[in-house]
Amino acid sequence: MNPGNKRKKLWREEKGIIALPERLLKMTLEERRKEYLRDYVALKTIPTWMEDLKSENAKDDLQGKKSLSEKVSLYRGDITLLEVDAIVNAG
Repeated sequence: MNPGNKRKKLWREEKGIIALPERLLKMTLEERRKEYLRDYVALKTIPTWMEDLKSENAKDDLQGKKSLSEKVSLYRGDITLLEVDAIVNAG
């Protein structure tokens, strides 16, 4: 069995588990990235709302809400490519 097929088999066995599989929890970020089957978007590459603002006037308006604007990011794209452990649909 080639290594690619072995990884697919292991993943099929694990994916029925709701919690993150124990094997993945023990991996470093670089080891996990080797397991990815396609490209990904790292969260650190998505600018926060504050970083994304271009206008100085808008920055002044957000000074009171600075902590929130530094934590919130807007992402437009395929969320299944985000490098996260889970995606939750609130609907």
